[in-house]
Amino acid sequence: MVTPRLYAFSASTPQALEAETKDLAERLETGLPPRAVRRDLPYRRAVVATDPADAARSLRGDGPCEVFSSDGARARNIVFLFSGVGDQYPGMAAGLYRYLPRFREELDRCLVRLRSEIGTDLHAVLYPEEPDRIQQSGAGGGRAGAPDLAALFDRRASTQPIHRTRVAQPLAFATQYALARTFTMLGVAPTALVGYSVGEYVAACAAGVIRPHDALRLIGYRARLVDGLPPGAMLAVLAGPDAIAPYLADGDVTVAALDGPGLTVLAGPPGPVERAARRLADAEIACRRLATGHAFHSPMMAPVEEPLREALTAIPLHPPAIPFPSNVTGTWITDAEATDPAYWARHLSTPIRFAEALDALGGLARPVTIELGPGRTLTGLATHDGPKLRTLPGVFESRTDLEITLAALGRLWASGTDLAWSELRELP
Repeated sequence: MVTPRLYAFSASTPQALEAETKDLAERLETGLPPRAVRRDLPYRRAVVATDPADAARSLRGDGPCEVFSSDGARARNIVFLFSGVGDQYPGMAAGLYRYLPRFREELDRCLVRLRSEIGTDLHAVLYPEEPDRIQQSGAGGGRAGAPDLAALFDRRASTQPIHRTRVAQPLAFATQYALARTFTMLGVAPTALVGYSVGEYVAACAAGVIRPHDALRLIGYRARLVDGLPPGAMLAVLAGPDAIAPYLADGDVTVAALDGPGLTVLAGPPGPVERAARRLADAEIACRRLATGHAFHSPMMAPVEEPLREALTAIPLHPPAIPFPSNVTGTWITDAEATDPAYWARHLSTPIRFAEALDALGGLARPVTIELGPGRTLTGLATHDGPKLRTLPGVFESRTDLEITLAALGRLWASGTDLAWSELRELP
């Protein structure tokens, strides 16, 4: 199986970097191994390719691979983005699981703990085939074969094991936390964190608010509580809340998330949400049913607030060592909020002010955001001018997870982040 490779090199001057680029391209074209070069000089260049010839052509300016170069600047504010649920799929991150021992160790540790919390083998749900077989058979090299398009768009998709709340939330937490730990151990230290829905729990754990074993126990308990609630539905709408309001005749449908000036998420019981979807479609307002069986961030979550608060009172909570904005307020979370069990309890039934949370990043100089989860949903919502990187493909993509992650690392390194290259020695 052909796997992607990261070629990274540096020099002390722009002229020396061009000479290094020419030398590497010639070596790749002639089959010679790249010379050992120092990787920590100020002027840097990187390319990811599965074919050395493609890498050579790209370095010369006429190949298919993106080349990342630096201007010698070093300061970057790195922001980790953690998503909610809905975009997960079987085989997710299988390439990283196979080739990055740190990721495999962190994910296994989480999944073993979660099995005792929710009574489900999440490893079997995530990797119904062995990761090696998924890598060879999947169209994207990191996914479990071609996706079932009908199932993905079918309203019953939320009943599939990987989309059931009891499974989806712990799985989202475990995968993203393992990615965060992996990137941190690779030398990528975040200045700030942003989480969406259950992603804010990952941010809190990465920031030191809650210890990993407590977070896993809590997220498993939270998922079980929600799983026992009446079914609900969620609807993503390409319009702001004011434009949507006339079509919400059913008071049971409420705003669950404000993701941008023209993107709102609604939640409520399945029947009223379906009627709202029909009214919006008749008005030619685009909307899409989300793959979830519950109405998160709506009043339908209120019955589990008190048991969740009680569980949180038994867990030590600490002020965040890394700042992150609150879904509830849209501004930087305070120490008092982060350590208040009542905050995390009402977080579940309160609308997500994600657009405001992203705006809070505006004070960071030269930010680069990294989405530590599948697809590009959150980086697509980010409005800053800096690099917007991601780590895993969406379910429809042909690029592999390893290729996308290596490209993110190459871009980070070219932007001035020093990587722990020893952690990558087992890569192909």
